[in-house]
Amino acid sequence: MSFDPNKKIWLLFDCLDWRLHPQLENYFLERHGGCDLCITAGSLKGLVEEATRAYFLSQIEVSKQLHNCQGVILTMHMDCGAYGGSKSFENKAAEISHYENILKEAEKIILGGFPEMLVEKYIIELEHTDGNWSSKPVAVS
Repeated sequence: MSFDPNKKIWLLFDCLDWRLHPQLENYFLERHGGCDLCITAGSLKGLVEEATRAYFLSQIEVSKQLHNCQGVILTMHMDCGAYGGSKSFENKAAEISHYENILKEAEKIILGGFPEMLVEKYIIELEHTDGNWSSKPVAVS
C-alpha cells in the first residue's frame, strides 16, 4: 500500500477516449499532485446507471483506503461515443446541458455515500488542430 496520511489524493473519473490521454491526467496531476484513475467508456455512465453504480462507488472506497483519497474529479467530454457523439444532440448547448445533468447526478450519488468527499466537475472541450487533439477542461458549478 502507498498510503500517506499527509498526501491528498483525488480519484479522476474519465472516459477511455484516446483523444483525452495523457493530457487530461497531466492537467489534474499538476492541479492536485496525485490522482487515482477510474477510466471507463462514458466516464460516469456506469456510475449513474443503477445496475453498475456499486462498482463505481467501490472504486472510491478503494482509493480512500489505499491512497487517502480526499476528493473526486468528475469529467464528461464533448463528442463522447458512449452517448452517440455530438451528432446525437440537437446542438452544442443541448450536449453541454446533457453532460451537466450527468455531472450533477453523479455528484449527488457520490455525496450520498461519501458526504465528506470533495467534488470537482468538468466538461472537457476537444479541439483538433494540425492532426493533433487537445483537451480543455471547463469547470462546472
